[in-house]
Amino acid sequence: MPEYQRFDALACEFPRPRAPLFPSLRWADLSLGGSGTVAPALIDGTAVRHFARGRYAMHAACQAAGIGPGTALLVPSYHCRTMIDPALALGGTVLFYEVDSDLTPRVDSIRALLAPRDHGIKALVLPHYFGFEQPPALLAAVMAVCRHHGLMFIEDCSHAWQVAAKRAQGAQANADHVLMASPYKFFGCEDGGVLWANPALFPITPPARPGLLREAKAFASAWSRNRAARVDATEAVPRDPALRGQDISERHDRPSALYERAMENKNSLALSRWVMRRTLLAPLIEQRRQHYRQWLEAVAGAHGGQALMHELPDDCAPYMFPITIAEPDPVFYQLKQAGMPIFRWDDMAVSSCTVARNYRLHLLHLPCHQGLSAQQMAWMTALVAKALA
Repeated sequence: MPEYQRFDALACEFPRPRAPLFPSLRWADLSLGGSGTVAPALIDGTAVRHFARGRYAMHAACQAAGIGPGTALLVPSYHCRTMIDPALALGGTVLFYEVDSDLTPRVDSIRALLAPRDHGIKALVLPHYFGFEQPPALLAAVMAVCRHHGLMFIEDCSHAWQVAAKRAQGAQANADHVLMASPYKFFGCEDGGVLWANPALFPITPPARPGLLREAKAFASAWSRNRAARVDATEAVPRDPALRGQDISERHDRPSALYERAMENKNSLALSRWVMRRTLLAPLIEQRRQHYRQWLEAVAGAHGGQALMHELPDDCAPYMFPITIAEPDPVFYQLKQAGMPIFRWDDMAVSSCTVARNYRLHLLHLPCHQGLSAQQMAWMTALVAKALA
C-alpha cells in the first residue's frame, strides 16, 4: 500500500492567482482556413481516442496493458498523483523507478525493479517533463527494457504536445506502445485527453459524447476564463506572513480526490476538439518559447534558485518553466501569498529516490503559456527575481 506525503495548504489562505496558470481560448489564436494547424491524423481516425482528461486516457492505457489486482505499473518517482490514480482505480499497485536530477529515468533502477520473476509489472510510464523530450538514447534504452520484459510502454506527453505530434505515429503501429497527452495544457481548450495506440488495443465502445448542457457550460467557462486572463496583475492584498501549511503522511491504495471514476469513459468536449483543430501552432509555440526565455533571463544569477532546464532546444514548446528553489520556506509562501500562479507536485507517493523527495517541495512550475500578457509576465518575473535575489 503506497505511502503519501501531501501538503495541506488550507491554513495558508492563499489568494486566487493573479495570472492564469493555463491558457484560455483566444480568437486570435484560431484559423478558419486550417493552414498551420494540427495534422488531422492527430485528432481523428481509428487510432485516436479522446477523453475528458489525460488521466482517463492513462486509465484506458493501463486497462489495455492488463493492469488490475495482483499487477503493477512502473512510474517515475517524481510524479503527480493523477499519473498513478488510473492504476489504483483498476485495483493495481504502483512501483517507482528513480530519476536523475535532470528528470531522466535511471535505467538501472528500472532493471532492478524488474529483476524478481514474480514482480507482476505490466507496463511502464515515461513522461516528457515540461515539454522537453527525453534524450533519444535513454528513450530507446527504456523501450528496449520494456520489450525484453513484455511490458506495455506508456509514453506520457501530458506536458509535451509537440513531442506527441512527432511520436504518435510510432505508437499507433505497435501493440506494446501507447502515447497520451493533455491538450488543455497546450491549447486554449476547456478539457481534453488524447490516447494514440494500435486500434486493436481500444475497447469496442468509444467514450460517451458530452451532452449539450456540458458543452454550454464549457462555452460559458471559456468566455469567463478569457475575460479573467486579460485582467492585468495587481498588487496582492497583504497576508499574514506567519500562515503556514502542513505536510500530512497517509497510507491508502485508492485514487486521489482529483480522479473521478464517473469520468473514465467520457469524451472530451466538441468545443475542445474544435479549438484543437483550429489553433495556429507557430505563433503559439513562439510565444511559449519567448516567455520561457524571459524566465531564464529573470532568474539568471539568482542566489535562491535556478532553472532546471537551462537550454531550450529548437524543437521544444515548453509547458512550464521549472525552477528549483533553495528555501521553500519562506519563498514558496511569499510567492503564493502574492498571488503567483504556481504549480508544485507536493502530493506524492513516498519513494527511495532522493531527487523526487527533494523536488516535491523545492521544484516550482511557473507558467510560460501563450495566454500571458506582457504585463503579467513582467509582474511575475520581477516578483520571482526579487524573492530569489
